Amino acid sequence: MEGGKVANGWRRDRLPEIVRAMASRPRHEALRGLVTELLQEGFGAAFSELEHERYLVDNSGRIDVAWGATVIELKTDLRREERDVVARMPDYLADATRSSAPGRTTVGLATDGATLLAYTLDRGTLAQIGRYETDVEHPERLLSWLEPLLSPVPEVMPTPIAVALAFGRYSLAFGRAHGKLQRLWAEIGDHPEVRLKRDLWDGLLRQVYGDDVGSDALFLQHTYLTILVKAIAARVLDLAIDDPAELLSGRLLANEGIVGAVEADFFDWPLLADGGADLVRTLAGETLRFRLRDVEVDVLKSLYESLIDPDERHDLGEYYTPDWLAARVVAAAIPRPLEQRVLDPSCGSGTFLFQALRRLIAAGREAGLQPAEIVATCADRVFGIDVHPVAVALARVTWLLALGDLVRDRPPTLSVPVFMGDSMQWSLRPLGASAEVLVDVPPNDPPLRIPAGLASDLILFERALDELNRGLDTLAEPEAIRDAIARAGATDEDAAMLGRTFAQLKQLYIDGRNHIWTFVLRNLLRPVWLSHPDHRADVLIGNPPWIVYRHLSAEMKDRLREALQSYDLWVGGPLATHQDMFALFWARGAERYLREGGTLALVLPYAALNAPVFAGIREGNMRRVRVAITGGWGLERVWPIFGAQSGSSTTSTCVLFGERDGEGPLPAEIDRWVGVLRRRDASEAEAAEALDRVRAPWPRARTLIAASPYRRRFRQGATLTPRRFFLVEHAAAGRLLSRRDAPRVRGRIGNLDKRPWTSVEPPEGPVERAFLREIALGESVAPYRVLDLVTGVVPMEDGAILDSTSADAHGHRGLAAWLRDAEAKWNEHSNKDVNGSPRVPLAQSLNHLQKLTAQSVRSPMRVIYPASGTRLSACWLENDNVIVDKDAYWSAANSLEEAAYITAVLNTTIVLNRVKDLQPVGQRDPRHFDNLVWTLPIPEFDAAEALHADLAAAALHAASVAARVDLPQAMHFTGKRRMIRQALVDDGVAETIERLVDALLPP
Repeated sequence: MEGGKVANGWRRDRLPEIVRAMASRPRHEALRGLVTELLQEGFGAAFSELEHERYLVDNSGRIDVAWGATVIELKTDLRREERDVVARMPDYLADATRSSAPGRTTVGLATDGATLLAYTLDRGTLAQIGRYETDVEHPERLLSWLEPLLSPVPEVMPTPIAVALAFGRYSLAFGRAHGKLQRLWAEIGDHPEVRLKRDLWDGLLRQVYGDDVGSDALFLQHTYLTILVKAIAARVLDLAIDDPAELLSGRLLANEGIVGAVEADFFDWPLLADGGADLVRTLAGETLRFRLRDVEVDVLKSLYESLIDPDERHDLGEYYTPDWLAARVVAAAIPRPLEQRVLDPSCGSGTFLFQALRRLIAAGREAGLQPAEIVATCADRVFGIDVHPVAVALARVTWLLALGDLVRDRPPTLSVPVFMGDSMQWSLRPLGASAEVLVDVPPNDPPLRIPAGLASDLILFERALDELNRGLDTLAEPEAIRDAIARAGATDEDAAMLGRTFAQLKQLYIDGRNHIWTFVLRNLLRPVWLSHPDHRADVLIGNPPWIVYRHLSAEMKDRLREALQSYDLWVGGPLATHQDMFALFWARGAERYLREGGTLALVLPYAALNAPVFAGIREGNMRRVRVAITGGWGLERVWPIFGAQSGSSTTSTCVLFGERDGEGPLPAEIDRWVGVLRRRDASEAEAAEALDRVRAPWPRARTLIAASPYRRRFRQGATLTPRRFFLVEHAAAGRLLSRRDAPRVRGRIGNLDKRPWTSVEPPEGPVERAFLREIALGESVAPYRVLDLVTGVVPMEDGAILDSTSADAHGHRGLAAWLRDAEAKWNEHSNKDVNGSPRVPLAQSLNHLQKLTAQSVRSPMRVIYPASGTRLSACWLENDNVIVDKDAYWSAANSLEEAAYITAVLNTTIVLNRVKDLQPVGQRDPRHFDNLVWTLPIPEFDAAEALHADLAAAALHAASVAARVDLPQAMHFTGKRRMIRQALVDDGVAETIERLVDALLPP
């Protein structure tokens, strides 16, 4: 007991000091003392067990610190010395392996205090298996990261942070497993059954994300994650996890009467390779440290987020909901948890399922229900679907974890009602008076066809599956299976279709591509069963995928457009690219899964509250279903919700509530939550302390119909992308120097580049001077002053865009060569249509919506302002050779006075404050201005109006003040803008203009 008190006191008082000192990269001997204390006090290392400056057996070097099978190399600064570590560590590890006990895995640590790197030898080759950056704000996380390496401590509380540190992307567990998975994949990746599973997985991800996102690396990450969560499921029940085949197939849990929690799926392929079973056994053993029945939140969500790259999750539309928000939505949407049937049609890792189950359990206990009755009610009331195979594996285990100790009181058979299925039913095809479901068979086989009517009858469908499996075991004839399914109760037509499907399955079996189909058919057809009127939900809840139309593949764009048109939700023209997948989840989810009078409660982008493209949702009449909006929560002033770690740091959020077949106008008010949370995964108590709720008017609808005549005059600048093809810098020309009429330039590499272009080499070569133009970016604009312009290659002549062929024909050899290089790279890396060709040629993309050729008419006076930012800035351009980039908006002005007048209005805080509620919101502030300013009634300049003339005169004075500010060349553009604004305030002209604009605009 006394030892425990000392350890706790050391962690509380001394550990933060040690971590703070380590983070400063102390000198060698000071770092040795800190590491020694960490090993002794944090992990119980005896002084006699620690070896310092131990010579290698061959006397070729010395190990700084050794403790058992762990060797530690101390460095002054790993940023400079990592190469030396990589050179020396194999010798240290080989030496330690010779002297350590048999069966022990030798691990090497290198650290300068601020960074820790972990290594092991994999078949004699050094492999980095983990990396950790010391976190002064959270000193205990260092011990959590080291524990799997130094001291597999049992009975660790499974907090989100602890689980992420133990198993996430930089964990030792992942580092060890990933290298082994790569080796296994190299050995058996082309096995017919393994290839089939990977292709089926890839096909499902295309359904999830609307584009080709699957890669071998992601498949291996998903395999690692699935093995872990299956082990966690077994650990919840205190089951032995030493039989990999039993664990991954689900037989381990099925023998305990739990079905549907773990199944043989796409990720059991390592068992086909030598060493695969050992990998599964080792990885499963990593879960033994956690006390899994004490889970209070969806910890698996944090594990997934810590494993998959944030940028990748942003591209995939994956924004997992924090537990405090899910709990509040559940409480608002499910007032009678013991009575209401709940479905999350895109359940992800199961956050909403977890909270719905916890609410149901609390209500059951309050009502005095027996534990077994509560568990049975959970299985009958809380359902989830997701087409993402890993999400389903996570959600099923999350569903079990939510039961806590009640899992001991489960009935003899407990079916976990979380299914891998396509809730949008893209594969449901009308067939005469009925319908059929098509199941793809990669790579190019005909799809399997299943009658939708039979799939909606769960008992009959399971009987049919049993007949299909028995037929495969005996290689029966298709006619025999057809007759058996008819005897089981299917119609003759449905039985005949399944007989033909069996013939395909039989051939797949013979080809060695069989062992996955029962799993696929059983899961992918469950949405049909859940959409049957007898099985629909009372509450549809969750956070559906947010994938903007322009990011979808060509095939998925067509599908989404047709689907939204069927609900009268499609808005074409300039709004077409703003459509979003979540709109279909709202409409189709209500139509197919929600009972009359049922409730929708979905976490959505803030744009659902006021963007014109989603007006149909707010109006409620969607042709095939009506959903009346009953309430909304504005979360645009809550930060962080998703945060940078989820890939969605700039996406603002709301919650929308609706009632199927309800009536009534859009509510006049919403609940607005305001506050800054201490952390993204804040607890409910922390959220309650940090957030305030106020009633506020429903956000004013954005509109493309402008109140100002300037709306039709201002337009966005040209789309000069990919940046490195068109923004350039002068290149070294060698001994022959550069021609005056065709300077040698090279595409600029910078932070404006986006994937996939970040890995593409920019063009380089001479370009005729006539096609080198100055470019105004958004960052080129400051209040009343033009900042730095950049140089760009602009292939435009006499109002026409040139491609390489036309440039060559006009005799522009330098430009033609430049464009040939750019076009070849564009054709290789740009988005493709269904035929594999670029969706649009490079020249067409460059002149998207004629934004470039619109600038072919020279304008001696233009007003420009950036498309986004936290403060609105504007200035005027008097150089008619400048091209305005897409990150800014521009308009020609009829005179200097008009340009000054417009600039004055745009630079005021009055205008900014009046459009803030229309802007999309970033991490802390609204971001995009676009044409929103012209929704204000800003009148066109009239020199005869005294107020207009006064504003123009004040702006001209402001420009002279801005011009006199001495701006450091190296300062960031945001700092330069702040200096200019401060000078305008100090001069007094800023206040003068604010008052004039206040008088100009009605309140």
